[in-house]
Amino acid sequence: MMKMNSIRKKLSFILCIVLIAAMALFTAGCNDASGAPSGTAAPAGTAFTVVVTDLQGEQTTFHYTSDKDTVGDALLAEGLIAGEDSDYGLYVTTVNGITADWDKDQTYWAFYIDGEYATTGVDATRISEGATYSFVLTGPEETATEASATEASDVTVLGEGSTVFTVVTTDLDGVESTFEVHTDAQTVGKALTDVSLIAGHDSEYGLYVDTVNGITLDWDKDGKYWAFYINGEYAMTGVDTTEVTSGAVYAFKAE
Repeated sequence: MMKMNSIRKKLSFILCIVLIAAMALFTAGCNDASGAPSGTAAPAGTAFTVVVTDLQGEQTTFHYTSDKDTVGDALLAEGLIAGEDSDYGLYVTTVNGITADWDKDQTYWAFYIDGEYATTGVDATRISEGATYSFVLTGPEETATEASATEASDVTVLGEGSTVFTVVTTDLDGVESTFEVHTDAQTVGKALTDVSLIAGHDSEYGLYVDTVNGITLDWDKDGKYWAFYINGEYAMTGVDTTEVTSGAVYAFKAE
């Protein structure tokens, strides 16, 4: 009898060991390496917000967390944007399913970082934690207004040469002036300096334009400057490195 009791105790002990091992394996299978339940691991990456504004001013907000380095890569992966390669990087043509076509209707997607017009393209803009990136569809309403203003005012013809392009200047009061420039110069900076439409000083980034159409802006004094645009897009090159293109529209806006 004592021998039977001893055997039963051994069997009970072995059974307990087996049950403990089984429970341990079950627990390990329900948790990942970090200790969190499998399938519920916290998302990794950088959190940021994207706000999309269409022509009617309606806004759609998106919140993302991504392990990509740049805004462009992250939003391409999410399918929010699409575009094509250009000399300045990815040219965004479609945002949230809406396609802009400058050649067809003079619409384009303007890109902003925390409310400021971006000076880098989406594929060169590194994601910052908590930042807000905005895409604003700019188009017919603004273009129609600009066209009306152009028709209603005289276009001033400047210079001589075989290449012709347009320059639109907008002062701090929103008053526009349009110029038809004829030149044989290779760059916009040289062409406009030759006809005295712009003036500036040399900087480490090339010619810094501080005077346009006789109006001088002083960043150090009043925080204002001349923004340079090429066919409605914020220029990624300076005036003295931007090659003249026949038929192009170059704009200077006081901002």
